[in-house]
Parts: sequence; C-alpha cells; structure tokens
Amino acid sequence: MAICLVFYRYIIIHSGDSWRYWNLPSIGGEASYNWLDFFGTGTYFMYWVNYPFSQIGGLGYLSGTLLYGSLSYFGFLLAFDIVNSTFTKPSKKYIPQIALLILLFPNVHFWTAGVGKESLLWLGLMLVLFGVQRFPNKLIFIPIGLFLSLMVRPIQGLVLTISVLTALPFHKILSPYRRKLIPVAVFLIFSIFAYRYILGSLIYGFNLRWIGDILEWQNQYLASFGGASAINMNDYNWLEKISTILFRPFVWESKDFWTFAAGVENIFNLAFSILGFWSLYQLKFQFKIPLYLWTVLAYGLLLSILFSLTLNNLGIIMRMKSIYFPFFSIIALHLYYEVAKEKLEK
Repeated sequence: MAICLVFYRYIIIHSGDSWRYWNLPSIGGEASYNWLDFFGTGTYFMYWVNYPFSQIGGLGYLSGTLLYGSLSYFGFLLAFDIVNSTFTKPSKKYIPQIALLILLFPNVHFWTAGVGKESLLWLGLMLVLFGVQRFPNKLIFIPIGLFLSLMVRPIQGLVLTISVLTALPFHKILSPYRRKLIPVAVFLIFSIFAYRYILGSLIYGFNLRWIGDILEWQNQYLASFGGASAINMNDYNWLEKISTILFRPFVWESKDFWTFAAGVENIFNLAFSILGFWSLYQLKFQFKIPLYLWTVLAYGLLLSILFSLTLNNLGIIMRMKSIYFPFFSIIALHLYYEVAKEKLEK
C-alpha cells in the first residue's frame, strides 16, 4: 500500500495512461458518456470498470489507486500461497524464504500498485496459476482469470489461454484422458492462431505480409514518443533482442533513480538465471518444476518473444514483463531446490 502512494506520486508528476483510465472526462470531445458505451476489450474495458467508481461514485484518483492496489494485493496473497506450498519439504531451510522474497521485487509491485492494466493482468494470472495448482478443486479460478486477462489485454489473454492448454493436459489427475485431451488442446491452440490470423486478414488482406507491417508500425509508433529509454531493437540480432527483454536496463545504463532501480533488480534476475542454468545442468537437463510453473514459463517465454518483436523502449519493457518475470527467478530457485534435494537423498 506504501508503493501505491509512490505510484500515485509518479503519475501526478509524470502523467501516463493510468490517469486517463480513471479520469474519463479528460478524453475525447464529448461532455458526457453512458457507462454501457465503454464496454469492450482493452482500454475500453478499463473505462467500463472505472466508470461506476470515478464518474458515478465520484472517487478521486488517489482512491482509485488504492482500490487497484487492493486488487493486486489479493493477487499477491494468492501468489504467496502458491509459492509457499511449492517448497513443502525444503532440503535447505532458507530456500522457501528466498522464494517468497522474490515476490517482493519492486518492479511488479510498482506497476500493479495503481490504476492500470498490469494490476488486473497480475490478478488474472494469479487466479489462473492458483486454479492450475489446485486443480480440479479450484478449477473455477482458471476461466475467471482467463476472462479477466482477455478483457484487459486480449493478446496476453490468448497467450495465457495457450499456456494453460499446453500445460493442463499433463496434470497427473488427467493422465487417464491424456491421449484424448492433447489433440483437443492442439486443436484449440491452432484455432486461436487461426482466429488471430483471420481477424487481421479481414482488415489487411489474406497474406503474411501484413503481420510484418503491423510489427513495423508498432515499432515506429513507440519510437515516435522518443524518451531516454528508447532503443533501436530493429538493429539487434535475436540474442540481443531476448537479452534486452530479459535483463535490460543494465545498471551502467542508469540515467535516474528509476532506471537504476530497474538495473539493480535485473542483476538479481541475471543471477537467478545463471543459478537456474547451473541447476539444470546438475539435473542432467531434467526440468523438474510444478505444473503451474510450466504454465507461467510458457506464458512468459511466449510474451518475451512477442515483446522482442514489438517493443523498443526499456521503460515499457520493464512494465510489460513485470507480471510474469518474478516467476522466472522462482523457477530457477526451484531447480536449485531439486538439486539440493537430490544431494540430500544421496
């Protein structure tokens, strides 16, 4: 809740989409709006959700910030519960504590502390992961989380749906039905890709060229804003693109407090990544992680690839990856946990 005040102060000074999501009268030329006029996906969904509180209830932006902070706080409660139950038999007592401390990394708290899509996306992701981990008893959490993610940012909702379809058939409870479930999951995943292609083709034409054109337009659109953290991703090779998404800004790229804080956190992310690869080598490349971590791993990798094609600003990259990136470090720590457990058993 303290970070809510930091986020509030940041938006008051620097402005941003968050202010526009809450203060609807500041957009467009019309003097009044109807609540139902805003129902839709993406930004319209944010307007629709906020309208009863900001326009009918008359709550100010600070109240909205605290409200969204409370929603994401519930997501953190789910996250702590999920992670805490993951390391049930620690071979080294400090491992579960470190896993919980990873959830205190500031980047995810900052971007989910106020009015914005990341708050709802974080909550949606945690609902899905909680449902996967407690499947089938908490199955209802999965469609709720997917629906919320799809409404807030459809592309991320579709990626999360693909991740769930990829992981869930391998749940041990579903093993008797796996031969039937996997073809169904593959068909649904293919249907999602076909849906996105047809949706775009109806506007731009039935070819593959429009996909590259859209990516190029996105890069030019973001570059038009300029900014100190703008980068030219078009000149990077694939290794540079992925490393930028995962580990930049580096500390030596710091230009102010915010980029320095991001750089320090990325040092920890890099350290955990090295630990994870070392642990994977010790395990002879056996990826022993719970199913919910497989889900968020697929989600994070797919989004990282997508972001490497569409983003060219380090500040936006830190925001967009904030909701899934802490789990990359938790995955690395879990691999080390498996190494420690094997050594103890020997």
